[in-house]
Amino acid sequence: YRPFVKQRCYVDYTLVNRKYQQDSIFPADDAENRAICVPGIGSTKPFSALMVDCMPDLHLVAFGQCFPRYRYVRREGADLLDEDIGLERVDNISDTALDAFRDHYRDTAITKDAIFDYVYGVLHAPDYRERFADDLSKSLPRIPMASDFHAFADAGRALAELHLGYETGPEYPLEPEFTSVSGQRDGRIFGSRAMRLAGENDSVLMVNDRLRLSGIPADAHGYEVNGRTLLQWFIDRYRITRDRHSGIVNDPNAWFSDETAFIAAVRRIVYLSVETVRIVDNLPAALEAF
Repeated sequence: YRPFVKQRCYVDYTLVNRKYQQDSIFPADDAENRAICVPGIGSTKPFSALMVDCMPDLHLVAFGQCFPRYRYVRREGADLLDEDIGLERVDNISDTALDAFRDHYRDTAITKDAIFDYVYGVLHAPDYRERFADDLSKSLPRIPMASDFHAFADAGRALAELHLGYETGPEYPLEPEFTSVSGQRDGRIFGSRAMRLAGENDSVLMVNDRLRLSGIPADAHGYEVNGRTLLQWFIDRYRITRDRHSGIVNDPNAWFSDETAFIAAVRRIVYLSVETVRIVDNLPAALEAF
């Protein structure tokens, strides 16, 4: 729904106004696919790219557009009721593109999966984002042929593993500090007040009246998606809200079994941010100097 925050939804035209091409990208819960999401034309947010393996919301990244590894098409003559049997997975990277990469780099071992990972790596390159910042705000990205294909393919694959596995990945060793027991609300983590960052260089996450997580490194604030750091997305999404039209209450207390599970989620997000910054900082130049 938002970067590194999932929500369940019933994706049917009964409730959803437009699904655009999502039925051909993620036609079912178990449809294996990956898609690189980038901002669409008209976005006022800094450029960012995020890979997903399930259906994204239109505003996962502002006015988002998806570039999937595969697309699913219905086989000719297939029964419309046989959704699984009637679908065929089509490769979105053409043989022409594969030949172009192999010819340019004189490397016949390059695969289509490696090209997809390469694209994800290049879209994170600081020199690429800086030089084409104006273009990326007005049009879709164009992918250069960097001097070191495998460096970007390896980085893109590592970033994809991090970003897709954020719910089960490694944890950064943040220190939980329980200040008192008076603020605890029947085991509830979230109350009427939103979480907030505090301390020098925002090194502390104030969760509630009794719990805070300290030891957040500066690099945890160096990775942004759609204009916010991951901790800022956590603060925005993990709070009790009431829809002003329907009155429906969104209570994230039901999303975690206990405080330990929530602490683990924050630790994973911090680790992901720090590791993403490390990978991006070690990328070679994506563009030739001029």
